[in-house]
Amino acid sequence: MKQRVLIVSHADADGHLIAEQVRRNLETIATFDVRTVVDPIRTSGHRLWTKLDHLEEIDSSEIVFFIDLMFAPSSFAVEADSLVDFVVARPSKRFFLLDHHPLPVRRLSRAKNLRALYRRDVLDCTIGDSSWMMILAALLEKQPTRAQRIKLPIHDVLARGIQRAAAPGGPLAGPKLLALLRSDRWDDLVELGQEEPSKHRLPRGRRSARSDASPALARLDSLACELMNPIAITTPRNAPPSPARSPMSYDFDIATDKLPPEIKLAPAHPTDLEAIVVLLELAAITLSPTPESTFSTADLLREAHELGGDDIALDEKDIEIVLGKAGFLRKAGKRLSLK
Repeated sequence: MKQRVLIVSHADADGHLIAEQVRRNLETIATFDVRTVVDPIRTSGHRLWTKLDHLEEIDSSEIVFFIDLMFAPSSFAVEADSLVDFVVARPSKRFFLLDHHPLPVRRLSRAKNLRALYRRDVLDCTIGDSSWMMILAALLEKQPTRAQRIKLPIHDVLARGIQRAAAPGGPLAGPKLLALLRSDRWDDLVELGQEEPSKHRLPRGRRSARSDASPALARLDSLACELMNPIAITTPRNAPPSPARSPMSYDFDIATDKLPPEIKLAPAHPTDLEAIVVLLELAAITLSPTPESTFSTADLLREAHELGGDDIALDEKDIEIVLGKAGFLRKAGKRLSLK
């Protein structure tokens, strides 16, 4: 039976990318039915934590991931307590929290069905492996990152395009931009990043409601509407038709990329390395209520089975092979702990 999995992410530029990376990684698990919520109103800031009842999608989900959603230094106590109360009131659900800002872990640890994980570099702020999408996400933040050492010039252009697409007040932030990312419309987003800055004045990061959509932005809006509803297409005024796209003329791949553009992957078999690694990482996070937590290999295997469901038949021999190479684990004597 499928488990309904929900990803809730911040409605800024890197939040869209991180949500899409996590979605692609989680969908390698055949028993997961994954949905994503990025909303310019409902998931736009740290006040989300006191308004979780507005996310009605949580009610129909068994596993929930809060991604790239920070706590404000001035009000983290109220926000953390609100999240804990919300989670404790739903003991049958599992909640995961992942962010690249420090988290109030002590307060959050009161919720036994919530696991919080802080990863300082945005490049690592995902469940499962990072691809070049996480390079873009890291470039869109003002934090130190290894992405600066491995980026290509095209990454800067594409990051700028995504920043323009995600700008509050514009037509694309939220479901439309998610649809573009899911459909690998990178060439179109590059065109947006290559337009003259004069066409994208974003005071304080916002797009003025009085500004006209640039040609690339209008095309993307039309394309996003088509992707979301191919039967009833709403074309913005003065938007030229979207031309057919040619194959990408550049290569985004980096060594860790498992999902290059234009390649659609079927759900992974239980013996697929990617599915095994994602499940083991989720299991390790679940078994780590504190940074000092340790667990046995048997504990990890049992938790992975619990998360994957009865339809996932993990083989202990496969698990043992993976454990020797897993980058998210470290030895703690005869036990294991999360890095």
